[in-house]
Amino acid sequence: MMGFLMKMPKVVKLYCPKCNKHTEHTLKEFKRRQPRGLSWGERHKKAAKLKGYGANKIKAHKVTQVYKQNKRPTFIAKCKECGYTHYFVIDKRMKKVELVTVHR
Repeated sequence: MMGFLMKMPKVVKLYCPKCNKHTEHTLKEFKRRQPRGLSWGERHKKAAKLKGYGANKIKAHKVTQVYKQNKRPTFIAKCKECGYTHYFVIDKRMKKVELVTVHR
């Protein structure tokens, strides 16, 4: 059975492309921002909903999009030595990721 909750340490040793070596990185969860209302994709979605005959097409023809239930967690990793930030993605799908501090 797949686990739905994964506990991830806040400080991880990763490769830093700027330092060209493995250093400690602090992880922060990546949150997507709300899309701009006037971007091409948003206008295109609205035009697709309004396409066709009749009135009140937004209520009549609801476009159902099925999104995946689980996401691949994405983190922003910041190098402790040089301060360079880059993305760190886990290739497994999971429902929830929790960042915890590990005491050594």
